[in-house]
Amino acid sequence: MVILGINETHCATAAVLKDGKIVGCASEERFTRVKNDAGYPRRAVAALLAYLGLSPRDVDLVALAGARMAAKEWLDRVLQDEAYIRDYYGVRLPSTRRALGKRFRKLGAKFGLIDASRGKFGIPQAERLALVTDHLGIPADRIVCLDHHTCHAAAAYFGSPYRGAAALVLTNDNSGDGLCATISTADGHRLTRHEATPSAAGSLGALYSFVTLYLGMKFGEHEYKVMGLAPYSSESGRRRGYEALKEIFDLVEGRPCRFAWLKPGERYQLLLRAGLGLRFDWVAAGAQQLLEELLLRWVRIAGARHGGSRLALGGGVFMNVKANMLIGEEPGIEELFVFPSCGDESNAVGAAYLAYLQECGRRGITPSPQPFGPAYLGPEATDAEAEAVIRERNLDARYKVAFHDRIEEKIAELLVSDGVVARCAGRMEFGARALGNRSILANPSDHRVVPLINRMIKNRDFWMPFAPTILKEREADYLVNPKGLASPYMMLAFRSQEKRHEEIIAAIHPQDATARPQILEEAWNPEYHRIIREFERRTGIGAVLNTSFNLHGEPIVCTPADGVDTFERSGLPHLALGHWLISKR
Repeated sequence: MVILGINETHCATAAVLKDGKIVGCASEERFTRVKNDAGYPRRAVAALLAYLGLSPRDVDLVALAGARMAAKEWLDRVLQDEAYIRDYYGVRLPSTRRALGKRFRKLGAKFGLIDASRGKFGIPQAERLALVTDHLGIPADRIVCLDHHTCHAAAAYFGSPYRGAAALVLTNDNSGDGLCATISTADGHRLTRHEATPSAAGSLGALYSFVTLYLGMKFGEHEYKVMGLAPYSSESGRRRGYEALKEIFDLVEGRPCRFAWLKPGERYQLLLRAGLGLRFDWVAAGAQQLLEELLLRWVRIAGARHGGSRLALGGGVFMNVKANMLIGEEPGIEELFVFPSCGDESNAVGAAYLAYLQECGRRGITPSPQPFGPAYLGPEATDAEAEAVIRERNLDARYKVAFHDRIEEKIAELLVSDGVVARCAGRMEFGARALGNRSILANPSDHRVVPLINRMIKNRDFWMPFAPTILKEREADYLVNPKGLASPYMMLAFRSQEKRHEEIIAAIHPQDATARPQILEEAWNPEYHRIIREFERRTGIGAVLNTSFNLHGEPIVCTPADGVDTFERSGLPHLALGHWLISKR
């Protein structure tokens, strides 16, 4: 049985499930080269089916995540058009006229007369389904539309390594199908929702996104920068930022609990008043503390009401790895799984799992959903493709180009001597985190690589930390992880072992020494594991610095051609394309 799962919101994504196992997953942005590209992911669908040797006739069911869908034209505006973004989120000084207009709009929306949001419009369901039928020739009766937060929950639970064991399943995001959070329990093949929190009163994700906007960064994209900035604040500044934000936003306990703005008015204006006179790092630190506090309170309430020492988490708020670290440290929690890249892109996977279970039920088949497993689920970068790009662009006339049978040893050698190598090899990993196959790698003990990568390669903000890939057999040397929590996807942060700081100094946060690691098992990626093993043999260090292979603001590279484009537009000294090595002279 073949199921095609699709997310059409920001970071539109396609996932292919075959006989209960996710065998392909990729986001549209990788193919269009438009960051967070939205709408029906036509190119991702086509690329995955082609790579897997499937035709549309092989697809039994198409599962769309979300009961309804905003139009791509609007999604593109709210993601890419700076002037519209500022207008939509109310980035301006207070105005009595505008406040009255907003009240009128809300009243009109209550009676179904106008849209509640300025300029936002949806796509009719028939038109939504036609995008699929026109592309794949699949009849509309083989397409299902599934609830947004149920998709998050399904990805988190069925994608976890729990294999049917009882678990508490939590979802938390900005908003989806009118909700911002759900609490469910799961066992076997069942998900049972107990509580659902509407997003109208406020959501934790929206609060953090408005703080991101307030600090001059992109709503819905740069929240990770706020998290990275927070530890730079002084303790007194963090406290002032927290107290100011706590005056306007809180968790209201009830059944369900609500995340709520405590004062009336436009949300950006509330932040503008609350943050008046506060330094930017104080606001970031205060927002991070408030998010951690409210999220932990909510998790504890969920556990007390519905039980469960085993947690599965989904939804964009759980991209906050510092909050995930604190959840993992909670005394009553024994096992924790956070779905990789758990924003809306993960709903393609959740939709595929849900539709598979539904179709098995319809056919009277016992389902067998398999854990998500290694995230290398996109198309493959082959040596033949790399050679074709090298020949087509005559790269050997401008650079040193060579084929290496033992490329892993050569990469390790360069990491020791030159410090930075980009790698594009094997199948592309799914999600926001590069996991070795579309990565820039560096010597984690050399602090000089941090400004080099920031300035010459990725043009990223100076305060942002890098992350390590650590061999599974060496994790105890570098991480404080008494519960042995798994971290194969860079979705958890850990405190680091002080005695080993110098070995991974470039790959931990410079202010609080936490790490957001990929803990790598050899079976998950033997070639990448071999690189780090070879590096360890030369240096004694069982880790490398690993950051995504892209320029700041661009999607992670997909093809060898993308890799060459980024190599030529950056200060990268070396590019490993499969077994080919390209070096600047």
